[in-house]
Amino acid sequence: MRRLVTRADVIIITAVILLAAFLWVLNPKETGETAVIRVDGKEYITVNINGELTETTVNGVSIVYGGGDIYIKDSTCRDKICVKAGRLSKQGQSAVCAPNRVSVEIKGKSKNAPWAVTG
Repeated sequence: MRRLVTRADVIIITAVILLAAFLWVLNPKETGETAVIRVDGKEYITVNINGELTETTVNGVSIVYGGGDIYIKDSTCRDKICVKAGRLSKQGQSAVCAPNRVSVEIKGKSKNAPWAVTG
C-alpha cells in the first residue's frame, strides 16, 4: 500500500514553513508615527497618532486618532467599508472612504522608510 505523504513531503513542507516564519520575523512592519488624511487625493492634514486621543470629522467621515493608532469611527457612506478597516497602526496601512473621497494612510517615523507606500 502506498503512502499519501512521504518523508520527503514532510521535510519540504517543514522547510517552507520555517522559511516563511524566518522571513516574517526578519521583516516586520514598522509602527507608524504619523498619519496623513487626504480629501480628494490632496493632503488635508498630517496627525501624530501617538498623541492624545482626538476625533475629527472630514467630509462626513469621523476619524479618531491617538494612543498609537487611527481609525474611521463612522461615515455617512452606505456600505461603511472604511469603518470595517479597523484600527491602523503599522506603516503603509490605509483606509479609504471612496464615496466621501477621504483616505487615511499611516506614515513611518522617517520619510525615507523602506516600506513606505506611495501613490
